[in-house]
Amino acid sequence: MSLVPTIWSSRAPAAAVWCLCPEGTGRDETSRNQASDGGEDTMPEQSESEVIIVGAGPVGLALGVDLLRRGTDVRIIDRDPAHHPHSKSLALWPRALEGFRRLGLIEPLLERSLTVGALKYYLGERVIRVGFGSLQGSRYRYPVTLPQSATEEVLRQGFEDAGGKVEYGTELTGFTQDADGVRAVLSVGGHEAEARSQYLVGCDGAHSTVRQCLGVTFEGAAYPQRFLVADGVWETSLAQNETHYFMSPSGVLVVTSLPGGKARVFLGLGEEVPADQLADTAQRFAQARCTVPIRAVGELQTGIFRVHRRMADRFRVGRVLIAGDAAHIHSPAGAQGLNTGLEDAGALAWRLAGIRKGELTPGTLDEWERERRHTAASVVADSDRQTRMWTLGGWRSALRDVALEAADRTGALDRFVAPRQAQLALAYPGDGSRAGKLRSGMRLPDVPLEGRADQAWLHDKVALDAPVLLLFAADNRTPERLESTREGAQRLLGRGGYGKAVLLSARIPESFERERTAEIADPGGDIHRLFGIRKPTAVVVRPDATIGAVFELKGSTPSR
Repeated sequence: MSLVPTIWSSRAPAAAVWCLCPEGTGRDETSRNQASDGGEDTMPEQSESEVIIVGAGPVGLALGVDLLRRGTDVRIIDRDPAHHPHSKSLALWPRALEGFRRLGLIEPLLERSLTVGALKYYLGERVIRVGFGSLQGSRYRYPVTLPQSATEEVLRQGFEDAGGKVEYGTELTGFTQDADGVRAVLSVGGHEAEARSQYLVGCDGAHSTVRQCLGVTFEGAAYPQRFLVADGVWETSLAQNETHYFMSPSGVLVVTSLPGGKARVFLGLGEEVPADQLADTAQRFAQARCTVPIRAVGELQTGIFRVHRRMADRFRVGRVLIAGDAAHIHSPAGAQGLNTGLEDAGALAWRLAGIRKGELTPGTLDEWERERRHTAASVVADSDRQTRMWTLGGWRSALRDVALEAADRTGALDRFVAPRQAQLALAYPGDGSRAGKLRSGMRLPDVPLEGRADQAWLHDKVALDAPVLLLFAADNRTPERLESTREGAQRLLGRGGYGKAVLLSARIPESFERERTAEIADPGGDIHRLFGIRKPTAVVVRPDATIGAVFELKGSTPSR
């Protein structure tokens, strides 16, 4: 079996096929493909870019930042005339925060955010708390909240600092693709123009024009309930650094704190509400369902929406891909949507950059599609279970409460629910290779490297721009293993496919780094013990911190 990341055959079409997007597809659930009338050559030619991203939301911006920092030329277009000021998604979980660190944007993001210490579920007089302080395997133990507009501001500034500029008021109206690339038709100020790229990525939301142009189905359904959201200043004794869930017989109420002393109130509706009564309804229902006094102060930003659970049957057709809400949408229960979309972008950027550099084949995009569909299906199912849990009534709600109380008493909520909510426990199927607690497809846990003046963590050394070999010498009691592991590292580097080798050893007195190799001291073998590694082992770590493969080293030769 190959020791380099698995590459699969490309599915790019051999012949050009035009897709003309129906007028208004961005707001319409219908889609159709039409043949070109042959007039495409009359449109003015625009400069070619390596990737065109459709949609300047957080997923498109994150993908753009990542591609630019990897040296890939990219354009981001958005049909709206300017960015939106609305809150929309709020929560960013630890795995998403790790992604912002890799983009170099974690500090401005955290400056704008509010840390959430726990989730609280109110079951009558009993309160169940899910805490995050015991989370392991990440330097970011707690989720944060901030309006989506603030998240986009951080990403947009990062895109501009990297040399990019979002092209607002530019709408995709059609495209064709063949073995050489994509030709997109754009509408700019009422005039059509043509743009060429190697790849096109639709990050254009639930009503994705790109997805509809491709004819990709968006399978799923809507929940029967409607929900009301009200953002503003709420006067209450509820803790500001916690999210509160009230599951009363009359319906669900969720109160989430925001930076600047604001909060979001989210509640289920069982009746029609006129648009001019939304604020009053939010106030009335919040007071009825909350177990402590709560009162809106000043103006509220309100809206009513239906919740859907849908997933595209394909995330890739040749050189055109979809990500984020264009590929999957689900209930806000668990606040997973934005985070999952950001992971789509992080897993795609290094692959597209690797293809551009000739280090990967286009077939690696098949692997991306398979892995991201696996994750999306898991997240959609999780959020569906949580939504149904919110909306249970009668004896079912009583049974839910008993189950939650039992899980709380046994500590199962902190052990299992918190890591899954944080997306730290999400994993791909992988190839089945494993050693100790590490297996292919899982995210490599991040741990501090003891005794270093730079206070570095493991991800700082291995989650880089190309796959990295992480080697465990397992030499705490067997000193001779160090030299054989060094030899194994050089053999593997010589085979190509890796940007660097990082060796963990309990025997070296101090860490040091060279151009393509680094040796990191693991005093007493603590990291080996934490990961359950007892024999010399090599782990392939991808740029998104996912383990690509695990294999044992026998002498200086890999066993796979």
